[in-house]
Amino acid sequence: MAACLAKAEATLDWSVTAYSDGAHNAFTDLASFKGMYYLGFRHGETHASLDGEIRVMRSADMKTWESCGTIDTAGDDRDAKLIAVGDTLYLYFGTWDIVHRSGHDTPDRGAVRTYFATTNDGTTWSKVQGIYEPGFWLWRVRHHDGAFYSAAYTAVRPTPDSRETRLLRSIDGLKWDLVSVVTKDRLAGEADMLWRPDGAVWVLTRTGDDKGDAEWLVSDSTMQQWIGKGTGTPVHSPVFATWKDRVFVAGRDYRKGGSTTKLWEFKDGACTELITLPSKGDTSYPGLLVDPATVDAPAPAFFITWYSQHDARPGEKHRADIFAGRIVVE
Repeated sequence: MAACLAKAEATLDWSVTAYSDGAHNAFTDLASFKGMYYLGFRHGETHASLDGEIRVMRSADMKTWESCGTIDTAGDDRDAKLIAVGDTLYLYFGTWDIVHRSGHDTPDRGAVRTYFATTNDGTTWSKVQGIYEPGFWLWRVRHHDGAFYSAAYTAVRPTPDSRETRLLRSIDGLKWDLVSVVTKDRLAGEADMLWRPDGAVWVLTRTGDDKGDAEWLVSDSTMQQWIGKGTGTPVHSPVFATWKDRVFVAGRDYRKGGSTTKLWEFKDGACTELITLPSKGDTSYPGLLVDPATVDAPAPAFFITWYSQHDARPGEKHRADIFAGRIVVE
């Protein structure tokens, strides 16, 4: 697998521990809503425990955080995704259902169902509602030109070999329709979408095959036919952000030497590494926003959230903490 060139083109201006209680806190996302920053994440005993719940916090400055919501269903709730549209903040997440096994085995997880809840004031949340079909994970939701979109993928255990990614569209965020099948190849999974000024639509997806690098899929504005190309770089949990004509992506770089959380610049289907954040062990799943103070600046800065085990002490096998910071790109 080809590696992207590492260049010292970004610095971590500052970072804070947004949440730490000794448990496994993970899978973050970040949104700006009515003058505040909102951070969503999963709280559970371990990475794959069945007690996962969604917690939401908010901050005026990305440094001091307060709790503003907990969403907990009967299953393992994880991978909170936040999206602000008008006067509503939408929270999407996947829930692994619990299945009973034969013999003396303990319960296990079956398939993911995607759910959502909303708030208009940042603290009072609506009832949880299921969306689309059980077994498909609307892992990240984007809003474009008056509609919601998601590159939803098959998420079923114990045999995920026949995985496919479907592009879905919704007007209200609740009822979803099929637009096209993006891919059935490379065990594609977690993905983000981006609409480009020339009319092209991009999907960047994690893969699960032996190559393991992220796949870049491109379509025209009809979003019916998709052409894929390997990026040469493993990117798990990708999240896009744009600044002027430049595209950036954050996510997990997963290699034999271990996992780290990184920010890359993305151009012509290839990644150029800008920075590796303080990260170790079980890590990544970032939220990423352009710092609005740099929209018209000579260079961008980003607010970012992620989780990591680099602060865990010996014996704290499952501890993972939530971090927030600001990255300045040179």
